[in-house]
Amino acid sequence: MTAGTLLDHEGLVVTRTATGDTYRNPVSISLYALGRHTSALAAGQSPTDQPPALRALLTQATWLRAAQDDNGGWRYPVSVPRYGVHPGWYSAMAQGLAVSVLLRAHAVTGERSLLDASEGAAELMLRPLADGGCADYDRQGRPFPEECPSNPASHILNGAVFALFGLLELGRAQHRHTHQPMADRLRDSLTDFDLGYWTRYDLQHNAPATLAYHCLHVALLTAAGRVLADRQWLTVAARWDRYTRNPAGRLRAAAGKGRFVLREYRAES
Repeated sequence: MTAGTLLDHEGLVVTRTATGDTYRNPVSISLYALGRHTSALAAGQSPTDQPPALRALLTQATWLRAAQDDNGGWRYPVSVPRYGVHPGWYSAMAQGLAVSVLLRAHAVTGERSLLDASEGAAELMLRPLADGGCADYDRQGRPFPEECPSNPASHILNGAVFALFGLLELGRAQHRHTHQPMADRLRDSLTDFDLGYWTRYDLQHNAPATLAYHCLHVALLTAAGRVLADRQWLTVAARWDRYTRNPAGRLRAAAGKGRFVLREYRAES
C-alpha cells in the first residue's frame, strides 16, 4: 500500500492527475495511513512511543479531520468519464477507508474529534444517492455503497467492500450492527459479478476485471468472510480463486478486458 507513494512537504499523500497536477485523494491517503499502521503493528511498536509509522498515520488522519466538509465527506475535484461523473462527487470507498483511519487514530490519541469525524463520514456514506450521499438502496432498504456515484449506479465491488469494512469497524466501536444490511446486500450481489470464468469490476459494464482487481476481489471476500463469520463469502472467494489458476480463464479475461479498453479508447477519440 505504501510503495511508490508521493508525499508532499507536509508528509501528506498527493495523487498526480493525467495532466500532471496533484491533489489530495482521500482513498490514497487512507490506504497509505492503514499501510503504515499495519507496519507499526507488525513491528510490535508501542503507540505511546509514536514511532514514524504511527506518526504517518496521525498526519493523514489529522488532514482527514481538518479537510472533512460540513456534509461529513471529501469531494473529488476530478471527473470520471467512464461513469459520466463530474468533479464534486463523494466516494463511499473514501468514506469507509477514512472511517478506518480515523478510528485507528482515535485509538492512538483518544481525541474525541477523530471519533466524531468517523461518525460523520459513515453518515454521509449511508445517505441515499438522491440526497447527495453514496448509497444505492434496494427495495429491502439495504445499501450498496457506491465508490463512484453515477446514474445508473455503477456498483464497483472492491470499493463497496472497503466501505463495508469501515462501517463494520465503526459499528464495533459503537457496539452496534449497522453494517449488517450492507453486508447482506453485498453478499447477495456477488453472483452478479461472476462471469463464470472471471469477475467483473463493476455492474455497469459487462467486462472482465484486470488480473490485479480480480485478485483483490478474492482477497477482500476472504477477509470479509472471516471478519463477518459468513461462509458464503468464503465459498465465493474460493471459486473466484480457482478462476485465477485456470490459464484458459485468464487468457479469456485478458482478451475481454483488452477489447473493453479498446472500445473506450475509440469512444474517447
